[in-house]
Amino acid sequence: MNELVFLDPNDINETPFTTSEVIAENGKVRHDTVQHLIRDYQNDIEEFGKLAFEMRPYGEGINGFKIRKSNAGRPEKIYHLNEEQATLLITYMKNTLPVRNFKKALVKQFYIMQKELTKRITTREIGKRAREALTDAIQGLPESPHKCFKYNQYTDLIYKIVFGKIARKLREEYGITKKDSLRDRFSAEENEKVDKLEQMISSMIELGYDYGTIKAALTKKYLKTA
Repeated sequence: MNELVFLDPNDINETPFTTSEVIAENGKVRHDTVQHLIRDYQNDIEEFGKLAFEMRPYGEGINGFKIRKSNAGRPEKIYHLNEEQATLLITYMKNTLPVRNFKKALVKQFYIMQKELTKRITTREIGKRAREALTDAIQGLPESPHKCFKYNQYTDLIYKIVFGKIARKLREEYGITKKDSLRDRFSAEENEKVDKLEQMISSMIELGYDYGTIKAALTKKYLKTA
């Protein structure tokens, strides 16, 4: 299934959108036709939010979506439309079979995206309790010069198991700083995996296991290595 709805950056605090290019491609109309339609009805469309756009060279698409190669090198304005804006725009297009089919597919993908975001928000709230339990377990450890680094150690261990990368590498991949929340970029399923490991580590710390023992046990269990 073609990806019709995006989240940029992959952050639960952002608004899902589709693009003028996606609408043109799937509605089987020229992109400049869609662009003209957006400009003609811009006041109507902006009743549902400010109209966003990006400038992109011809031939480059979002998330791997390819567009035509003509006029290569020239920048093209790609409009971003939220669910209400896209739905309104489609009502101004000719009611052809491709447009009708695309509208149904778009509605479904917006619904799926909103459902995923709702689930992600819920799991983030649940995850706060798991993270607090891990923090409390670490704070209960005997004082030592390295105690302040324990949370980062366990976090990197968890992310290595779930994503195959430590926190620093994930931040580089998402293009965010330490001030931004990595957990807001994770899917609901990924957050659930992180929560489960945080809860497991909290219990092991409270049972008296040290970091080396916990790392060895989880690595053997989840990474299939000794």
